[in-house]
Amino acid sequence: MTGQATSAALAPPYEGLRVLDMSQGLAGPYCAGLLGMQGASVIKVEPPGGDWIRNAGGGREGMTSLAIMGSPGKRSACIDATKPEGKALLLKMARSADVFVQNFRPGVIERLGLAYETLIEDNPGLVYVSITGFGPSGPDSRKAATDSVLQAYTGMAQVNRDADGTPRRIPFLVPDTVTGVYAAQAAGAALFARARTGQGRHVQISLMDACAALQAAPILDAVLNDGRPAAPITVPAGIFKTRDGYITVTSLNETMFGSLLGVLKLEALGRDPRFATQPGRQQHAAFLNLEVSRCLLKEDSRHWLEKFSAGDVLCAEVLDYAGFRAAPQTVHGQTFSEVDQYPYGPLPLPRVPGGNADWPLDPTPRAGQHTFEILAELGVSEAERSALGASGVIRQAA
Repeated sequence: MTGQATSAALAPPYEGLRVLDMSQGLAGPYCAGLLGMQGASVIKVEPPGGDWIRNAGGGREGMTSLAIMGSPGKRSACIDATKPEGKALLLKMARSADVFVQNFRPGVIERLGLAYETLIEDNPGLVYVSITGFGPSGPDSRKAATDSVLQAYTGMAQVNRDADGTPRRIPFLVPDTVTGVYAAQAAGAALFARARTGQGRHVQISLMDACAALQAAPILDAVLNDGRPAAPITVPAGIFKTRDGYITVTSLNETMFGSLLGVLKLEALGRDPRFATQPGRQQHAAFLNLEVSRCLLKEDSRHWLEKFSAGDVLCAEVLDYAGFRAAPQTVHGQTFSEVDQYPYGPLPLPRVPGGNADWPLDPTPRAGQHTFEILAELGVSEAERSALGASGVIRQAA
């Protein structure tokens, strides 16, 4: 293979793809952001005041962690879609888009005049991605869908309950993040179909459906066990305290169980008929895990990790995020790229899984940073841009 062919083969797969992202929050922007991290050219359209996520969760000057996560490498244009002049600009932009992403509640995009049926009149090959909380119709379709609502509604908080049985929210935006991933995958599948047929399609995905898909196994367990708590997948297993920290240890099969007992000098348990099989160990999970925890308190984490690794027992140190980023394997795998992000300077940003380390990963733009640039590409003159800015239809970041 020639050097040129090798370079082409390793180029980002969506290079040349044009994405128009009208979504706000996280699920929609993250979907478009994933396409962008794989080579697509993404224009993020924000209202004049900016995407609301820019003010959610701290940060400075509209650059919250959630805003940065969802929009690396995009160009941002602030356009008021509620005004006729703004709608006209967006219709013109949509004519040349390959993918259109929106996540308004059902009915909103139709009132703006940017519905799927409208856009495909001039662009029949368009892949139109609609992300909603609960789907396009039904009794809850217009209900506000936040992370906390979906974690409660889909059983996620219940399955994450504490030792007292109190449901708990997982402390990061699981529904939005996983919906963004599923939406990007569905957009890719629709683009693959378009390559065969030449026709676009309307991809409709909800946070509710994404949460269901993510939790397929525990949902099935609840059915198979008539609502009773599912048996542990394997025993012993868990997060255990050591003399100086915490590690996770898992016994996945008979060989691993024997190795674990050998490391802990608990070989006598291996001769006990109660623990001869995995179902037996599941019935006595509390006892076995307690025995393991007592042993692990006697030495430091490093000691146990070396012993378990030598015995091919599944184990890992429990790290914080700084420890994870500094871990030798993380560094070796180039899991994070350093992005020069306004207004902070260099920040660590995870690369898209499955991508190459040499694919460019650019910073997230300020709201309206590229408004004039994008409209100039549409053929809007400088005088027209100034007039649109003066009337509040568009906004260019300082």
